[in-house]
Amino acid sequence: MRRGDEFEAGDPHRQTCKACGAPDYWNFDVPDDIWTSVVPRDLQRGVVCLGCFDRFAKQCNVKYAASLGQLFFAGEMAAFELQVVRASDYF
Repeated sequence: MRRGDEFEAGDPHRQTCKACGAPDYWNFDVPDDIWTSVVPRDLQRGVVCLGCFDRFAKQCNVKYAASLGQLFFAGEMAAFELQVVRASDYF
């Protein structure tokens, strides 16, 4: 089974994560310097889901919690703009 095959086809217009192939339900914003230091070069111009971004940040030992800007969730039935009230890094 290829990466991403376990996910339903869903909306053909929904973006998918270029790292794991999952549908991307989260839109988030981090400063460019953090993005380029965390995301592998070959993926930097594509969509990377928040889960993969977090995994890449851990692998690179980059703290980003305080730098997270806008956070949106776009589901199948509803969409939300969320505000980060408190953020902390685990290491």
